[in-house]
This record gives sequence, structure tokens and C-alpha cells, in this order.
Amino acid sequence: MRIHKNIYITGLLVLNLCLLTNLQAQDSQTLYYMNRVPQSTFMNPAIQPTCNFFLGLPVVSSVQMGVGNNAYSLSDIVKKHPTNDSLILFLNPDANYDKGDFIDKLDNNNYFFENLQTDLLTFGFRVKKWYFTFNLSEKLDVSFNYPKDLMVLALYGNEKFFNETADFSTLGVNGIFWREYGLGVSKQIGNNLTIGIRGKVLFGHVAEVMGNNSMGMYSSRDSIYIHANTIINTSVPLDAKTTAEGEFDGFDETGLDSIDYIDYAMQHNNMGFGVDFGIYYKPVKKLALSFSVVDLGYIKWDTDVTNLALNGEFTFKGVDLGELNTNDSASFNSLFEEILDSLENSFKVTNQATSFTTSLSTKIYVGASWLVSKKFDLSFLYRGYYFNDHLSSAYTFSANARPIRGLSTTISYSIMNGSYNNIGIGLVLGGAPLQIYVIADNASAALWGHQTTSLNFRVGLNIAFGCREKTKAQDKPLLRSTFF
Repeated sequence: MRIHKNIYITGLLVLNLCLLTNLQAQDSQTLYYMNRVPQSTFMNPAIQPTCNFFLGLPVVSSVQMGVGNNAYSLSDIVKKHPTNDSLILFLNPDANYDKGDFIDKLDNNNYFFENLQTDLLTFGFRVKKWYFTFNLSEKLDVSFNYPKDLMVLALYGNEKFFNETADFSTLGVNGIFWREYGLGVSKQIGNNLTIGIRGKVLFGHVAEVMGNNSMGMYSSRDSIYIHANTIINTSVPLDAKTTAEGEFDGFDETGLDSIDYIDYAMQHNNMGFGVDFGIYYKPVKKLALSFSVVDLGYIKWDTDVTNLALNGEFTFKGVDLGELNTNDSASFNSLFEEILDSLENSFKVTNQATSFTTSLSTKIYVGASWLVSKKFDLSFLYRGYYFNDHLSSAYTFSANARPIRGLSTTISYSIMNGSYNNIGIGLVLGGAPLQIYVIADNASAALWGHQTTSLNFRVGLNIAFGCREKTKAQDKPLLRSTFF
């Protein structure tokens, strides 16, 4: 077993997941109060669309993507050269950038993420005070978590950790790709309260989940101690190889050529369940309060499973330069190989095949909306996103206008992912029979993308009927028994 081989294999798995990321994302904050877009029910199943019937066709009805991180924008990494017309990295001496400022932007647990989604089929319809929805969606979440101590070590070396332990326990790469079948129902109770719930059956395609029971490095004046107790669970169509000693020896990639990827994606393996639920309440005529929990669930992975366990400790006592021939490169190479062999022998990677369970990234939404007039309202939304054992919060303020029939617009401002300059837009054109919409939480990136930490957008097309507001005569219970 070679350490560089296992690093390569892990990187290969991540790359395979990233190549699949043409498919899902967490819903944009701006979408929540745009109830003329039926997909807003994905964020709160108690929100009833304004149209009595809608149909979303494969792919075109909804495509959403989100990418970003919680700490840095492009301007933190790339700097303008002080004397000539060129760009340089922040570590370049000419950048005159304080590494301490770079480190201060970090939390103890930091992350990069990519989330993508497409809906293969969605539809919904109203029956009196009930609204029913169905969705068939492909979803993917990929993230990389890294601790602040890792960046401190990279920029300052181990001098910052003399007689201290650098904690790397939050380091991890996680990615799951799955299919969701969802059936939702909501009911209006009286004139002021609506409740909703969506049950979901899930089938996992691919997973790689890394967990650290412990990982770190302790430094003294004469020694460095490294320890790791790490587990990586995978569900991928690759066979794990094992050495005669029982250690993990990489994956057999020859089987990739014989895989029918369409057939593989259509399989219904690795079953799981989930639920969304929410309420929508109007305590007074112009005020609406809402609360929802989305993606509360799990997937049990029991197909093509490999469990990798990395355990060990390594102590480095330094090198006696007096024993080296400084003019002999072979002497240095031999010493390096000796250190590498010692490091490899200190850490063992074993593998087995036992099913494992992953939870979905649960989100909590709390919102309030004030109806200024029939065509204009102001809203606030909080999202708590439980992301790899780390709570990420986002806050959005929005103004929603419906100036004329067939046109709905939204302007939003969000504080999210460590950034305070997220101005979003939402535009809905048409109603019955066609509706086109474009929504972005970070439309401001077009103006100052170099200062943006994340991007999120959703676009789509729906077929809808019964979107016209009814007159008082049409609001009689007898006539509300029909869809249109």
C-alpha cells in the first residue's frame, strides 16, 4: 500500500462525483416568497401555488445550481500587481498582503460546496382547499470541509503549533448523488392557516463520505507527531483490491469500460426516506408567518459498498545533516525514500464492505411577509442549513411586486456564506398556459463577482392553468370544487 496511491484514489472518487454535478442544488433564498413559481413548494410544502394546476416537463421545468464557500472571494486570492498591469496571487511578495488577514477570515470549520438539481417531472393541482404535488428529481451535494488549523500550517508551517496540537478532525470530502420521488399535500384550515407535508422515497446512485474520529499533528522543538483515525465510506461501481496482507490496494478501474451509465442511473438501489413539513399562518390580515423543515431524512447505502479505515501514528525526529553528503543527490533521495517508507508503514488502510447510512442536509426556514398592497409585499427569511455537522445561517430581505398580470418581480438582499454583498433578482413571465422564470440570489456577481463567495440560480419553464384570480362570485364553495 502506497500513501500517494490512496490520495490518488480518493481524488478519483471526488472527480467522478464532480463529473456528475449537472443535476441538483439547494433552493435559492429568493424563490421562497415567489409563490407564482410552483417550485417554491419545495422550500415549504404548506405554500400553495397560485395556479390551480401546473406541469413541469423533464429538465426544462427546473434547473438549479449553487457553488461557493464560506470564507473567500476571488479578490482574496488574486491581487492586482502594484506596479504593472498584471494579476498575482496573494502569496506573491509583491502583493504585500498580510497572511494574518487571510487567516482571520476563516472559521474553525470551513467548506467549499457544489449543489445541483434538475426535476425530471413535476405536477400539482388544487382540490377545494387541498393542494397535491408530485416531483421526480435528481439531486447532488458535494462538499469539502477543511479546518482553520490546516491553513495556518500551510502558510506558517508548524511554528504556530509548538507544544500544541493542530486539529484536522473536521477535514473531509463528502458527496452524494441520488434520485427523489416526492408526494406532497397541503390544506388550508380556515382563512388563516395552511399546513403541508411531503413524503419522499430516495434511491442513492453514488456516495463518498469521509469522517474523522481524530486527525492532528503535535509539534515539539525536536519532534513532530502525526495521528489519524479516519473512515471513508463509498458506494461506487468499482471493486476494491486488497493486498496479501489484507490492506487496501486501490480500486479496479478496468470495470469502468463495461458500465452502462444510463442503466446504472436508472437502478433503484440504496433506498432511503425523507420528509418535508411546514406551516403558513396569517395572524392578521397583512402579516404572514411561515416555518418549514426540508430534507429531513437518510439513505442507506448497501450496493457496491467499500469502507476504508485509515489508522496510525507517526513520529518524525528530524534529520542529522552531519550524516549526509551534501553533494550527493542520491543520499538525499535515499533519505526521503526512507522517511516515506516509515510514514507508509505507520499508517494502515484496511477495507471491508458493510452498509452505511448518510443523512440529508437538513434545512430550516423561518419567514415573515408584510402585504403592503395587493401587488406588493416585503419579506424576511432565515435559513439554517445543517452542513456536514456545521450550522450555516443565511438571512434574506426581499421586495416582491406584481405590477401587471403575467409579470412578477423580486429584488432580494442576502447575508450568506460569509458574504454581505448578495443582491438577488427573480423574474416570472406569463402564467397560463406557459410560465418562464429566472431566479438568482447573487445577480450582483455580474457587477462585483470578484467579491462574491457563492453563486446560486434557478431557471425553468412550467405549463400552468387556472392562474387568474377569481371574483367574489367565483369564490363560492360549490365552484371551488373544480380545478379551473
